[in-house]
Amino acid sequence: MEKKIKVAHVIRVFSYGGAEILLRECFANTYFKENITSELYILDHKKLELIDTVKANINSVHYYKISSSKFIIEYAKFLRSIIKGKYDIVHIHLPAAGWMTIAARLFTRKTKYIYSEHNLVTFYSKRNYYLLGLIYNFFDCVIYVSYEAENVIKNVRRKFFFKAKKTITILNGIDTDKFLNTERPIKNLYENFTVGLVARFRKQKRVDRWADVAKEINKYNTRIKFLMVGDGPDDNMLREKIKQLNLANKIELTGKSVNVTEAFKRIDIFLLTSEFEGLPLALLEAMSMGCVPVVSNVGGIKQLDFKNFGYKFSEFNAEAIAAIITAYANNPEKLKVESLNARAFVEKNHSLTKQVYEFVQLYRQMKNEV
Repeated sequence: MEKKIKVAHVIRVFSYGGAEILLRECFANTYFKENITSELYILDHKKLELIDTVKANINSVHYYKISSSKFIIEYAKFLRSIIKGKYDIVHIHLPAAGWMTIAARLFTRKTKYIYSEHNLVTFYSKRNYYLLGLIYNFFDCVIYVSYEAENVIKNVRRKFFFKAKKTITILNGIDTDKFLNTERPIKNLYENFTVGLVARFRKQKRVDRWADVAKEINKYNTRIKFLMVGDGPDDNMLREKIKQLNLANKIELTGKSVNVTEAFKRIDIFLLTSEFEGLPLALLEAMSMGCVPVVSNVGGIKQLDFKNFGYKFSEFNAEAIAAIITAYANNPEKLKVESLNARAFVEKNHSLTKQVYEFVQLYRQMKNEV
């Protein structure tokens, strides 16, 4: 058996975002653990909710108080640890971690630096956008998690701006064995038809629009239930919006959940009203659990070929989206068929097994390059 590859994974926070969830699933994967020795570096000490869920599958966790008055000291400690770690690979996720980590490569010539592009760069803050664009050429390889993320880079690339040495697209994947719902065929849809969302409530998710659709659906059918699982910066705004729409007794807000599979079991239609996305893991998880997607046609979602299930909308129209969803509630047989099709699509195209294998192969290839 080949020697394990020593990898440092760097990310700004470790909460319930898609990139963090993906790392957690990779760390737990048997093939990944057999081939990779992982250490996790978190730059911001404020959001660490997922740490306990990964400790058993990695060697160590390090986090720093970067967003504090001790920035210089903490940043120096972080760089020193990366340099002393003598890693084969440093795998960096998201822009802040990207431009903050790359200074370490000046002192680690043998280490390969890989950056994962999880979102569309044109939606980053100006600071992250320009700093990231200027340092792209310092990464040994850039991974795109969707073809849309790759296409956006091609459009903004200039001579020295977002110019990468090597790029590869490795599509997001999920554990289809974990995200499996054998109970869905026996659910009483007439009594429990539920529209749901599992997400981090960030600005890009446009949860205010989600509430607008719920309002319109409630006009069509008062029996339909609504479930929103998560929290985030827009949590208070969402709660105010729900009050304004008089939906406080209709939309169930659970807060963040460790066991999202139980939430997906309750959801029939996974409604996503995002303004932009990379390739959202929560959507793939929902589909794997048999939830039928009704989603914004943005970002990496554009590459998902919904031929025989679900619905994508390119323009937001709350009333029209509500009509689509209500039609599903009135046709349980159609919902059942499309539920099975959604599950089959993820099994075929977006399994975690495939993604992990591609990660390991890339790590080995990069390590062996002179």
